[in-house]
Amino acid sequence: MPIQQIEMINFRSHQKKVVVFSPGINLIWGENGSGKTSVLEAVYILSNGKSFKTNKLSDTINTGKKETIISATFDNKTTTLYQPLVGQKKIKTNNTIKKTRDLIGQNPTVLVSPEEEKITKGPHSERRNYFNRLFSNVSKTYLINLIKYTSAIKNRNFLLKQKKQDEIRVWSETVAKYGTMLWLEKNTLQKSFNHELGLVCKEYNNKIDITVSTNTPENPTKENLLKNLQTQTDKEMVLGRTLFGPHTDKYTISFNNKPLRGQGSQGEHKLSFVLLKVSEHGFIKKKLNKTPTLLLDDLFAKLDLGRGNAIFDLIKKSGQTIITNTDLIEAKTHGINTKNPNNKEVHLLRKWKN
Repeated sequence: MPIQQIEMINFRSHQKKVVVFSPGINLIWGENGSGKTSVLEAVYILSNGKSFKTNKLSDTINTGKKETIISATFDNKTTTLYQPLVGQKKIKTNNTIKKTRDLIGQNPTVLVSPEEEKITKGPHSERRNYFNRLFSNVSKTYLINLIKYTSAIKNRNFLLKQKKQDEIRVWSETVAKYGTMLWLEKNTLQKSFNHELGLVCKEYNNKIDITVSTNTPENPTKENLLKNLQTQTDKEMVLGRTLFGPHTDKYTISFNNKPLRGQGSQGEHKLSFVLLKVSEHGFIKKKLNKTPTLLLDDLFAKLDLGRGNAIFDLIKKSGQTIITNTDLIEAKTHGINTKNPNNKEVHLLRKWKN
């Protein structure tokens, strides 16, 4: 659902700041250090319950302050997060206490930022984590099974280090149960995402072919997963970790039939990353029947004018979009029209310290 406004108190460089959004394209511009990315981060936190910049929300508290408060209105419902310097965060929607998992999928966002570019450049774990987050956003069943599977793996790994074989066998059953359920749903969701990616690539340029492949078993069964766990138990006890299951899935992204991670140029990485994100937007919209808000941080970096304009032609059809850029003129060069009544321009000034 579109975000109508956000208020930030003692959040990063913003002591108290309210930003009102339009339902179309919102351009937030200003020099480095003016807090542009912090606005995107605050919106992302209230959509996902966590930051894309840090694992500790207390890191977002303005220096010298004891807490940060961020509050946003989505579709006339207000979600507020309180994060003290010491202690746990609290989340409320219209004064009703919520858990982090309650936020997932309610007001979806799609983030395009330099921090996320490790999806194409990083190890398999980055892509595995990306698709786990994405599939959790569109399926509560997937999210619950992922939580239970992750907990089971943690317990089994602890017992492997202790070499307690009887208890290992018990937890192997649990790992096999939830691991198989994850694989079955993941295969279905992955096919849907890959179909959306194909449509986006075709719309962008018929000569561009980006594919995602994985080593997930095509027809997983609990019996086969359990058998693999049992045959590797001796080796696992030496290493102290579980060696087989969804937590070891490998993903390969290819650009025109070549592995992107090892052979892709900077431009191909950036283009593939952005097209993956545009596909994510369409995928979520179709699965949830909700239009995610696009959060675009430094979108046009490492893209030439032609590619930048072509990508903007795709995203400008995506509903509410929040874009950050240091240069207003550069942003307008790519076709951003802030005079359109559905769009808005917000200029942030850097707070200089003597």
